[in-house]
Amino acid sequence: MRGLALALAVASGVTFLWSYVVYPPLVVRLAGRRRGSTGDASGAGAPAPSVDVLVSAADEEAVIGARVENLLAQERSGPPPGIRIGCDGCRDGTAGAARAAGGGRVAVDEFATRRGKASVLNDLVAASSADVLVFTDANTRFEPGAIEALLRAFADPAVGAACGRLVFETAPGARATPEASYWDRETRTKRAEGELGVCLGANGAIYAARRSLVPRLPEDTTSMDDFLIPARVAKAGRRVVFAADAVAREDTARDVSAELSRRFRIGIGGGQVLRREAWLFAPRRPLLTLAFLSRKAARWLAPVLALAAAAAALFAPGLRAVGAAALLAAAVAVAGARTRPRLRGIVGTLYYFAVLNVALALGVAAGLAGYARPVWTRTARS
Repeated sequence: MRGLALALAVASGVTFLWSYVVYPPLVVRLAGRRRGSTGDASGAGAPAPSVDVLVSAADEEAVIGARVENLLAQERSGPPPGIRIGCDGCRDGTAGAARAAGGGRVAVDEFATRRGKASVLNDLVAASSADVLVFTDANTRFEPGAIEALLRAFADPAVGAACGRLVFETAPGARATPEASYWDRETRTKRAEGELGVCLGANGAIYAARRSLVPRLPEDTTSMDDFLIPARVAKAGRRVVFAADAVAREDTARDVSAELSRRFRIGIGGGQVLRREAWLFAPRRPLLTLAFLSRKAARWLAPVLALAAAAAALFAPGLRAVGAAALLAAAVAVAGARTRPRLRGIVGTLYYFAVLNVALALGVAAGLAGYARPVWTRTARS
């Protein structure tokens, strides 16, 4: 057991370092060699594509009106975007608020039973006849021109999907978390992946895909539409690019406690992907596999390996105390997050990173074991 514990610990450390330290500058360098290959205007002069914006909403009465108004304010050179809101078993006034804000320009589909985002998106996609679908969330705000910026990417017929840029903001009076700075670093990596055409890490707040390439999602999919749709588009041989000028904004999570359940949910979805999408491990498209293994699989598995190393150490003479201390520290850190500690500086950043990776690891393990959670309660934001 001692050898197993040490091997798992080394594997976890190497995986963390590769994903967070080595891979980001590597992919930036690779993109630098290919710069200029994206945004091909070979489709210039073609008719402007029709577009529908799809929103899956569950008890979003407080924000859906402002969201609809924000979408209606979007201007584009072609036909105005259609807006479809899917109310997932809403128990509040989400549907009424969306209709009132839309003034007849918004299609609202009400589903009596809460089924989860994947099922709602499947129905919204099936009901649309638009050329391009834009996916977004109820609590997101698009900057002016965001939809038009997404659609510019599709002038290149080789492009099948485009990921927008999400900016996290801290509401006045709210406590800042390291989420915003972390996301800024992630954006630089996504930009490089987009130049290579393998930007698999979309965000549910703002991304788009050609409707003909959008797959039907498994109904038990947990929080993974923004990965599965771009990934399946890439599998079909199309490029997935990053549209830096398509900007969306969201409030950060209220605190580390509010973020725990979201990371656990993401982990479940990650476990499902690792278990079901074996084609992503095949090196038939080296850059696609590199991006997946380095920025997705590695980050999902590294904390799982770390917890497994600590568990294995419990059965290894000489390492029991270390294993027990590590597991106890993880448990205390997660439990302590419920108290919403006010930690600042490097200590706060390390605590935030550690706690969320423990939650992620537990979710990945659950997803690998077959657990599914298609329905959830939205994360409390600032």
